[in-house]
Amino acid sequence: MNASTETARETSGSEDAPPVAETAVTAPAPIRLDKEEIPTVLGKLRTLVQDKTRFEPHDITPLGEEDVLQDFSLQANYALEARFEQRVINGYFAPAGSDCRCGSHEVGALAHAQEKERLRRAADKLDNALRQPGQAYNGVEAGVYLPHAVKYWHLDTCGTCHGKGRIGCHTCHGATTETCWSCHGGRTVSCNAYGCYGSGKVSCSYCSGSGTVAEQVTDYVTVQVPTTTYSNGSSHTSYHSETRTQYRTEYRSCYHCSYGKVSCTTCHGSGNVNCGTCRASGQVTCRTCSGAGDLRCNPCDGSGKVGKAAWVDVHVAPGYSVSLPKQAPDDARRIRDKESVHSLAAIASSLTLAKVSIYNEDEPQEVDALYAARLRIVRLDAACNAEKHHLVAYGTDFRWLTLDDIVEKLLRGDLKALSDALAGSADDGLFSAHVQGLLTPLRDVAASELNADVIESVLSGEADHAHVDVVSADYANNVRTCVLGALRQVYTRLAKQFWWKSALAALAAAIATWFFAGRGAAAVAGLLVTGAGYWLFNRKVKAVLSEALGGERQALRAMQIAGKGRRNQLAQVLILAPASLAVLAASYGLPARVRPVSAPPQAAMASAPVAPHAPADVPPDASTPKAVKLYENGDKVQALAMLESLVGKGDASAYGLYGWMLLMGEGQGGPATAPTAQQRQARQVAAKPLVNKGLVKGDSYALAAKGVMLAEGWQEPRNMARGLDLLKQAANKGNAQAMHLLGLYNVRGYQMPVNHKEARKWFTLAADKGSAGDIYNLGLMDWEGAGLQRPDRASAMQRWKIAAAMGEERAIKAVAQGKP
Repeated sequence: MNASTETARETSGSEDAPPVAETAVTAPAPIRLDKEEIPTVLGKLRTLVQDKTRFEPHDITPLGEEDVLQDFSLQANYALEARFEQRVINGYFAPAGSDCRCGSHEVGALAHAQEKERLRRAADKLDNALRQPGQAYNGVEAGVYLPHAVKYWHLDTCGTCHGKGRIGCHTCHGATTETCWSCHGGRTVSCNAYGCYGSGKVSCSYCSGSGTVAEQVTDYVTVQVPTTTYSNGSSHTSYHSETRTQYRTEYRSCYHCSYGKVSCTTCHGSGNVNCGTCRASGQVTCRTCSGAGDLRCNPCDGSGKVGKAAWVDVHVAPGYSVSLPKQAPDDARRIRDKESVHSLAAIASSLTLAKVSIYNEDEPQEVDALYAARLRIVRLDAACNAEKHHLVAYGTDFRWLTLDDIVEKLLRGDLKALSDALAGSADDGLFSAHVQGLLTPLRDVAASELNADVIESVLSGEADHAHVDVVSADYANNVRTCVLGALRQVYTRLAKQFWWKSALAALAAAIATWFFAGRGAAAVAGLLVTGAGYWLFNRKVKAVLSEALGGERQALRAMQIAGKGRRNQLAQVLILAPASLAVLAASYGLPARVRPVSAPPQAAMASAPVAPHAPADVPPDASTPKAVKLYENGDKVQALAMLESLVGKGDASAYGLYGWMLLMGEGQGGPATAPTAQQRQARQVAAKPLVNKGLVKGDSYALAAKGVMLAEGWQEPRNMARGLDLLKQAANKGNAQAMHLLGLYNVRGYQMPVNHKEARKWFTLAADKGSAGDIYNLGLMDWEGAGLQRPDRASAMQRWKIAAAMGEERAIKAVAQGKP
């Protein structure tokens, strides 16, 4: 190894030197620089005073300046580590040209034998890299520095699959199928129907599982009723027989079940059903191998070969430290403690490589690079306000180590004047509105840009306030407290001058608007004037602060600071609250203005003799869905008026329901007597064209109306089959009227055979839609036993009670008298 790599660490010139050293270097004395060649720090201080305060640079008087280059050492230590890596490989391994195949027992040993050689090569490579011109002191990053040059590897036939690459499936053992996990090969599973759960029996729906049903029995009892007559002061009593009806409830065994249970219709009483997982075969495709019967061998990944490979990589971990000569001054040590290693390197005036050292040549573990560096330190003595100050700056960018409170002492006079003005304003009284006494000291404090920066950083919640090297934290808090207090006083006192003007203007605007447009418009106008007053108030604040602080930009910044500190909230309340309360009180206190509304013109009578309907107001947002909802909720007069308006506007979606209501005479006024034959015919004639137009759109009400017309022969040749078909189409679209008509036709057998089952079906669907009349019809069928094996009068009475609660008059009468 050459002599350059055999140099050792220095110890005599550094207090932080490493423990091993071969040579010693004595740190040179600080070099003084010519002040005419290198600029001093006085210019930076005066620029700070000029830019960040209201004072002039000549307020700082220099007394003496010392500009030196302080030597220090930067040591980069690179720890090298040879890491042995070993991996399991298979037949897909593709060796590189330099990789070496060897015996299985030699793989690890041959790789380990390369560790020392790889470390030596890494140390030499690192040594050469560090000596290259332009190489950065931190140019070597942590991680793999010298990757492996060769891999040692060995492959054998896989013992698991014996080189085939496939192994037998451990689930199906090559059979490709496995026993069904649901039925476990039994091909049936327990019935999971509601109420059965493998028992084969479910609760009877007629008796709800109780085994007994209640039946209402009617008895006719003959009683003797006495009748007493009086004649000529004497009385005579005679008796006559009357037959009276009595009702009683009897409980009997349910004919449909055995002790409340019937056979389950899902499993037909067996308790088991065919397994749906395996389709009653007992076997399913193997989930492990997906029916292949074998699996890909895991150790060799299907290649049939398995083995191992090993190699050695060299990793590097850099570490950095800074050391100063023993005779270094205290301010240099403070700078070292304040700044990080990389920060010092960035601001150093020079940084050159001094030597590189490699330790333990047989098995090098560390490489050290020692850099000689110089840091510029400027010490300035200056006078300000008859006081002497000692300032220290360092680095190529002149970072302050200490300013000795020179700037803070310049600003404290302004801050004290503002604090005294705030203390005096507290004694002015609650209704004081004078602000001139606060504006002059506030202008002096705010004229210093540094104070504004400090306040904004404190209000933003930053960990360190702005210019932390220039002013102390105590001064920053005092500035924030005084400036925010002064801004709050300015806002509040100006608000005391302005609030009554804003309230009076808003009240006047509300009254004037009420006279022409009413209370609602008056409230809106008053609130708009209130907002305008708040805007004018902010302009007033901006103008006052601009005059006091010397410009619009400074005023806007002061207003932003007040907003962040929430010191303008009381002023906002004083401006907005009285005006808003005055407007609201006026808008509610003023009487409502009633404007005459002309009566709507009477519509011309239609030529067709349709029965007139009661007039109804049509809302401006009328639509067919709203008319349908009104119709279904029972407000048929309003629905008809809305539909008439929509049809007049050409809304095709309204034809169906409008034609249905005309056809059935719904929603129309007039006498309560039954319509004559001429009136019914007139309705049918008027409804027919509307119904035909609704059919084009497939409207359910048009379908129902057309079905009735065909079934009854109204303006159409009678066609019962076609009429029922159209009614079913309407019912399938959810039309409750069509469901009701289908139930009636089937229960009465009109032009068709009686079908109680079909009638019950359509009555039930209509009842589910909320039709009280169809609930009554179902109860009537239960009472008479229509569609049942025997009458169920208890069920009928229960249905009538439900219909009666919904307002069905027939049901109310049936419940009251106990029979239909």
